Amino acid sequence: MRALVLAAGRFDHALRMEIETAREPRLDVFQLQAELGADLLDYQAVDASPLRVVRVLRRMLGPSAALAYLGLRHIRRYDACFTTGEDVGIPLAALLKASGVHIPHTMIAHTLATSKKRAFFSWLGVQSHIDRILCYSSNEERHMVRRLGIAPEKVRRIRFHADERFFRPLSDVPVEADLVCSAGQLLRDYACLVEAVRDLPVRLCIAAGSPWITSNPRPVPSLPPTVTWRRYDRHALRDLYARSALAVVPIVENDYQTGIATILEMMAMGKCVIATRTRGQTDTIVDGVNGIYVPPSDPAALRASIRRLLERPDEAARIGRAARSFVEAEANLDGFVGRLAGHVRESYTARSTDAPPAASAPA
Repeated sequence: MRALVLAAGRFDHALRMEIETAREPRLDVFQLQAELGADLLDYQAVDASPLRVVRVLRRMLGPSAALAYLGLRHIRRYDACFTTGEDVGIPLAALLKASGVHIPHTMIAHTLATSKKRAFFSWLGVQSHIDRILCYSSNEERHMVRRLGIAPEKVRRIRFHADERFFRPLSDVPVEADLVCSAGQLLRDYACLVEAVRDLPVRLCIAAGSPWITSNPRPVPSLPPTVTWRRYDRHALRDLYARSALAVVPIVENDYQTGIATILEMMAMGKCVIATRTRGQTDTIVDGVNGIYVPPSDPAALRASIRRLLERPDEAARIGRAARSFVEAEANLDGFVGRLAGHVRESYTARSTDAPPAASAPA
């Protein structure tokens, strides 16, 4: 099976070297490419393309749409394709449908809840050219089946992951008993967290940023002197996790599994994680067992949980050990990649037994 991976991002040699020297965690895109023996197209291919249509698409619709077009141009060389998110997968499916090209297509969907994305399924029926749609939360799975009308057999819920080799308890890094950390950027409720710790005898370090978002988040106004706010590289972020007595992921109410990468990184470090239980964030933490849930936008509840766990370090340590065990058993990188590869192969096998003739993709 010849497979093509279309990945939203720039996955270059420098990043591979950072991973090889343990400055960055292993990356699912690279691991999947190796598992499938696949070819990889990413934003670098978009940047390097001499085609005018690619430049126009990148300028008007963004690099993901341009990448989908490049994927269509190459698709006739392959037996199956995988897209890392709906930003690439939806336009590719639309182009496949418009071109009459049939190929087994597996797509990760982070969320299809927005009206713009729903239109592609409800009005254009692009699901006809997506064989497997993989999602990370039960709420998103229900949305796809019940609201978008996608056939249940096309939808698969899988657990996200952390690289448990990179994010791991560091026995040589001492824990600082008054240090609380938080991290991430998308839909974070840092105002709630800052308010929660304002009167507590703690130091809060907020690693505000994301490796997948280039813009810098704005600090919460009027930060107390005990709160620091800055970007960390992944190596420094791991050190911050290791030094922290508690880890907190405050999230504004929303419908999908925002914050799951950060939560799993912290859990892999053996930390007790306090996270907001939103409509979408329900499938990883078991409250009181491998983490702690608090309600959205409730600084008093968050403050009470932080205070209680700092006063009971044995309880926090027990939850942290359970969190690490959960990642090792259920949310490790190799298992995640194996599941992705399995779905790509299943899509290929199902299509190859009864596939219509493939039309020629654009030259």
